[in-house]
Amino acid sequence: MGEAYTAQILKQAGLQVEHGGPADLVADGVAIEVKAARPSAYRADGRRGFQFCLRKAGHTDARKAAAVVLLCWWEPTRDPVAFVIPAEALGDRRKVVIPGRQPWVYGGRWARWYGRWEVLADVIGSEAQ
Repeated sequence: MGEAYTAQILKQAGLQVEHGGPADLVADGVAIEVKAARPSAYRADGRRGFQFCLRKAGHTDARKAAAVVLLCWWEPTRDPVAFVIPAEALGDRRKVVIPGRQPWVYGGRWARWYGRWEVLADVIGSEAQ
């Protein structure tokens, strides 16, 4: 569902999008990993939020992508909240957590990437050079 949503956004922006390759999507030749999550308990104390697995042997590795789109599906009938992050900003992390049930009010480390779809244009432009 997250890949289809992201592909639709990218196609509406005029990009050529393919599924598969080194990551979930390839937009104008640039690999993009897409992760989607619903709120769930991510700690033993029951704290809830959106947890994204970026790297798991034999399954996924966001380091193969130029950018990662994290989709917080806070309400099943609404568009998700997106965090669009250059892969280099994630470093070697295995997971990212956006705490709470309202990701649009999140103010932590990843907040600067909230709704930043233009990051993909920057990444695609730099990959083309």
